[in-house]
Amino acid sequence: MNRTLIMLALAGLFAVQAHRPEPSKPVAVVELFTSQGCSSCPPADRLLTEVSRQAVASGQSLYALSFHVDYWDRLGWRDPYSDAKYTARQQQYARQFKLGSIYTPQAVLNGKREFVGSNRAQMTSLLADALRETPPVAVQLTANQQGKTITVNYKLAGRLAGTVLNVALVSQTTTTVVSRGENAGHTLTHNNVVRAFATVPTSETGQTTLTAPADFDPTNGAVIAYVQQANTLTTLGAGRVALEK
Repeated sequence: MNRTLIMLALAGLFAVQAHRPEPSKPVAVVELFTSQGCSSCPPADRLLTEVSRQAVASGQSLYALSFHVDYWDRLGWRDPYSDAKYTARQQQYARQFKLGSIYTPQAVLNGKREFVGSNRAQMTSLLADALRETPPVAVQLTANQQGKTITVNYKLAGRLAGTVLNVALVSQTTTTVVSRGENAGHTLTHNNVVRAFATVPTSETGQTTLTAPADFDPTNGAVIAYVQQANTLTTLGAGRVALEK
């Protein structure tokens, strides 16, 4: 009898463990604040694409997000991916880093370091450091689309006290011919352009929804989610999933 109870208890334990997120390997989340109206931004956009491809090839967990800010829109070209919410997110980082102003292209790595997004040496060095650290939170995701509603289910494991979960719907690759502004006459390509974004409280399991814009192509889409310490904005873990068909 005792042996039977022990075996049942162990079976239950294994069943619970099987549904928990697996321990995370090192992760790097790079948030690039950029604009199609900024002539200094294309080199940063290209660098982000380059390091993302290198990470995929080497099996590293690098999660790149391109947040297109809106304060360049009044200077000749309205960026079709810009949003005042992304400018507000950049301002949140500016307050955290005690910066006197915001600028593009700005890269933020794991919520802890900010630098000019086209600075290859700094990007390479800081990524190398970040990808040696094991994150304290594991993130597991599923996502599906019904109409314009993206439903994201998540499971989190690890240190969740005082944290929030950021959930981003991204277009993995976009190409735009720019006809006005500082980049007039250029064709610009971007990586993981944020199309919808939400910040929600963390729990071990949960669900949230995002609304895709009218021109969103789900075959080119993915969801990236990352846990941050609410008071410091330090990234503690991240995950990515393609949209289920």
